[in-house]
Amino acid sequence: MNEKLQYATMLEIPVSTCSVSVKPAKKRLFGKKKKVDHEAVKEQLLNKINSEEKVVLEENSVNLESSTENDIELTDSPSQETFSEQNEEVVAAEYTAQVRPLNKKREKGKFKISIIGVQLAIIGVLIATIFFTNALYPDSGINVFLRGVFGTDKSVSVDDRIYADFSPVINLDDGSSVVLEDGVMTFSGSGSVYSPCDGTVTAINKDENGKFILEITHNSNFKSLLSGVDYAYAGLNDTVYHNIPVGYVTAGATMCFTGSDGSVISDYQIIDDAVVWAV
Repeated sequence: MNEKLQYATMLEIPVSTCSVSVKPAKKRLFGKKKKVDHEAVKEQLLNKINSEEKVVLEENSVNLESSTENDIELTDSPSQETFSEQNEEVVAAEYTAQVRPLNKKREKGKFKISIIGVQLAIIGVLIATIFFTNALYPDSGINVFLRGVFGTDKSVSVDDRIYADFSPVINLDDGSSVVLEDGVMTFSGSGSVYSPCDGTVTAINKDENGKFILEITHNSNFKSLLSGVDYAYAGLNDTVYHNIPVGYVTAGATMCFTGSDGSVISDYQIIDDAVVWAV
């Protein structure tokens, strides 16, 4: 039997081999992947084991020599220095290491869903749908909207109605009355005055008595002229409505209608506070 193995057996030194698994290095976005030095790993492992076993061997050697001096006389026994060197050689010779990469196995059945990822996927699908819809259908809602906003051929609607197309209403407060003569309406009493139709105040002046004269334009072919207003509630270029007062009178006021040429319109009647045009 090998002399080194005899010492190892006598000292009950375990003789075994081991394998070392090395975790692969993480992937890098830039640069080369760092390689694992297998020889350096084995050397590091053996040095660690030998350093631990060396301490054990020295303690056993001291105990063995002490027992030999008291009980048994050994012949041709090696010196302590030689014994330690041989034990170190035994340990170094009998312990071997194999280095292999650690294989990561993907665990099946585990799938994590990211909320942000789902949201980004939905946004991508919507964008793709809108893109293909606009490409395949020129008259889609978005294309029509974009043409309406950025298009150069914008159509402008023109209100070309004549006065007979309007339906004026004369609003009177309680206790007030109206008299029609040659197309001019005269209001008696005090109270609020209203525009006969929705429109815009295009002129506002004062007469010699300090009362307001309001010109309300309904379109280019039809206007109302309200005179004798003590307090005006609307200013120039303000929009007025038939159901909201435009002023207040204390002693009556007058109102008439004018056409596209500026002349007073007289061919109408007032029936139940509504203007009825003559046919």
